[in-house]
Amino acid sequence: MKKIFFFFIVIFGVFLYYFLDDSYRYSLEAKAYYELGEYEKAEKLANKAYKLNKYNRMAFTVVTQANIAKIWKKFIKESNQYFVEIDSISNKEIITKADKIRIKMMLEIIIGEYKNLPHSKLLDKELEQKAYKNYIKAKELYNGIFKKTA
Repeated sequence: MKKIFFFFIVIFGVFLYYFLDDSYRYSLEAKAYYELGEYEKAEKLANKAYKLNKYNRMAFTVVTQANIAKIWKKFIKESNQYFVEIDSISNKEIITKADKIRIKMMLEIIIGEYKNLPHSKLLDKELEQKAYKNYIKAKELYNGIFKKTA
C-alpha cells in the first residue's frame, strides 16, 4: 500500500512540476499546436520554453520539427503555385519557346527542391504525402513534355 501511495505522490509531483514550470508548460502547449499542424504557433511557444530552460528537450525537439514542417509546407504551397502558373501557360492558344523554357524551369525547381527537403522521422505523414504527390506530378509532367524519345 505504501508503494502505491508513493507512486501516486511521485506522479502527482511530476505532473505539478510540468504544469507549474513555465518552460515545460509552454513546451507541452507547443507540442499540442505542432500536432494540430499549427507550426508557427508551435515554434513560437517552443522557442519561449527553450529560452527559459536550455535543457528542455521537448522544446528543442518541437522547435526543430516545426522548422522542418514549415519548410515542407512552404514547398507544397510554392509547388502548387507553380502548377497554377504552368496550367495557365498551357491553356494559351500559342505556347512560345519562352513559355516552354519557363515551364521547364518551374518543373526543375519543384523536382530539385523536393530532393533537398530536410527529412525527419517525426514529420507529419500528411505533409510528406502532399509533397511527394507534387514531386511525382512535376516529374511526370517534365518527362511527358521534355524527355527525348529515342
